[in-house]
Formats: sequence, structure tokens, C-alpha cells
Amino acid sequence: MDSVDSERKLKCKKCGSRFKYPERLEKHQEIAHNKKKEKCRACGTEFHSLENLRKHKKICKEKV
Repeated sequence: MDSVDSERKLKCKKCGSRFKYPERLEKHQEIAHNKKKEKCRACGTEFHSLENLRKHKKICKEKV
């Protein structure tokens, strides 16, 4: 294990990717392994994360 891997102590149980920060591991799991997508009710655009949907809603031009 090299010095970069020793800094990344958190390991994804599904694919083995390593992360230094818990937030990065959570984000990775949400995007890479979450099959459920969040969908904008106004325009139908799909997003891998609720956070991205929230950002989109602020600029979405369609009305519900």
C-alpha cells in the first residue's frame, strides 16, 4: 500500500474504492451504486442525487 492509499482509509464495500473523508465515500455510494434516480416533477430530468435535483429546481423553467 503506497502513501496515497494509506491516507484513504475508508473503503467502499461494493467496489473497493478508497476515500479519505466520510463525505466523499457517501457521495460515491450515492452516485455510483444508487440505482434510484431523483426526478424533477416539472420537466422530467433525472438526477443521481437529491442535492443535484435541489440545485436544478432553483433554475428549472418548467412549472408543475
